[in-house]
Amino acid sequence: MKPKNKTKVGRLKHLATTLLCVLPNIVMAQKETILFHNCENFFFPTNDSIKEDDEYTVTGKKHWTWFRFEKKRDALAKTYIAAGEGIFPVLIGLCEVEGTKVLDALCFDSPLSKGHYKYVHYPSQDVRGIDVALLYNEKRFKLLESSQITPEITDNDEPTRDVLYVKGTLSSNRSVNIYVIHAPSRRENNIKQHLRESIFAMIKEHIDSLHQKGENNFIIMGDMNDNPWDESILNGFQTDVKNGNEPFLVNLMQFNKGKAGSYYYDGDLFSFDQFIISRNLTSQIVYPTPLDKTHIFKPKFLQNRDPRVKKEIPFCTYKRHKYLGGVSDHFPIILHIEL
Repeated sequence: MKPKNKTKVGRLKHLATTLLCVLPNIVMAQKETILFHNCENFFFPTNDSIKEDDEYTVTGKKHWTWFRFEKKRDALAKTYIAAGEGIFPVLIGLCEVEGTKVLDALCFDSPLSKGHYKYVHYPSQDVRGIDVALLYNEKRFKLLESSQITPEITDNDEPTRDVLYVKGTLSSNRSVNIYVIHAPSRRENNIKQHLRESIFAMIKEHIDSLHQKGENNFIIMGDMNDNPWDESILNGFQTDVKNGNEPFLVNLMQFNKGKAGSYYYDGDLFSFDQFIISRNLTSQIVYPTPLDKTHIFKPKFLQNRDPRVKKEIPFCTYKRHKYLGGVSDHFPIILHIEL
């Protein structure tokens, strides 16, 4: 028979161990994780006859096999779970996804299947068929409405992705308006710059109209194909601080210049992936550490493994036509918001 004092010590140790296990979950329950990611050409391996997706098929130039597709699907899922620090993110904005087939595979046939996700997606006029989408945890986010915002293009412009608009409430009963963007690229000597400027101004006009009707909470996420300090962003979303005036929208990546980036090209890091939020939400942001305010999620398993590369850059799936097997050529960006 054990002495009573030893039994008491054992119980205290058990209680301490239990508290150590439970406390992280209590802390995590006080915040929600929101994530955005450019998935880098997340195509379904079968051919879509009305889209220019031939190279991302089993017989295409890039030999996009079922094995490679499933490997990428599961790697994306595990990335998003890791970003949530053990709790599935409440919202996951995505771009470069080829429609409902890949979204079904990601939500229901991968490790994300335990996250109770549904998604919002509208097919766009993008010639390759890659769109934007929003995954949401149906137990912690109530979908109220959604729509697609179609950019105005001229006869000389190639059709581009729509902007996704979603309104819903978080588990705190806070109503929030969300925009998911994949702006036109910088290819061909940046001939689509005018389109990006038009799209950003169009979104700001949409926000202003809702704000006038009493909406206060806004989260814009996306691959802007411009940096936060570029004129298209500063003017389009009116995030520039002028004459001491505090703008309604705040770009959380505005201080990344020269320090951090989510995309790497031709030797330089770019902060194309951004969160822009209404100023009232800034006080509720929770940072991983007091020094880490880049909002870029870049653990070692997402980074390039070539020892010759000294910068922290994404480990991409393809480099041109060469298969590397990485997750994406963009790092995800994350936002922890306090409830």
